[in-house]
Amino acid sequence: MRNPTPFIQKMDQAGIMPIFFNPDETICLKLLEAAYEGGIRVIEMVNRGKEAPSIFPALRKLADQMPGLSLGIGTIYHPWEAEIFLDMGTEFIVAPVMNPKLGEYCQKTETPWIPGCGTVSEVFFAQELGAELVKIYPANVLTPEFVKAVHAVLPKVEIIPTGGVEPTAESIKTWFGSGVLCVGMGSQLFKKELIAKGAYVEIKETIADALAIIKSLKK
Repeated sequence: MRNPTPFIQKMDQAGIMPIFFNPDETICLKLLEAAYEGGIRVIEMVNRGKEAPSIFPALRKLADQMPGLSLGIGTIYHPWEAEIFLDMGTEFIVAPVMNPKLGEYCQKTETPWIPGCGTVSEVFFAQELGAELVKIYPANVLTPEFVKAVHAVLPKVEIIPTGGVEPTAESIKTWFGSGVLCVGMGSQLFKKELIAKGAYVEIKETIADALAIIKSLKK
């Protein structure tokens, strides 16, 4: 097995990559603070609103004040979208799909790239385009058994599931038991009702509890 790159080491140590977005910049900043205080060191803001390009620089500025934190952008489909956020300081690109053109662009710019894959063939082509870590999405449809199936034929590729991982001991143990490197979670960590009432301490505690479960598994 090859030695892991700094990006893979970072994702391995992180355990969880939270996924978030809110059209309110202030709320985004508070969510970033809560995640960091809960122990998060890798986080993905998704490009799912017209406000995202204007909010990202503020997040980048705050992240720069948080030692050890890596900030990436998700829901990127095309090279031109990736270029916009690379210019604003994103450290990695996450995609819901496996677009070869985006993979070629990230390879050319030496940008870590996490493409979304739903078949063994997509995982293979992503690996051929330089992806070291692939996102299986939607994970609730593909299930942990899919991870085992991928690793049976592509043992070197690392996997992160998103869209179906719960911040519970049962869910986390099942996914890590299947061989994932880390997990992605969005609304399960950043519940709408908690955001609505400004319960950022509760959000931080949910994240810290999930990280504690993962750390116990990695011992």
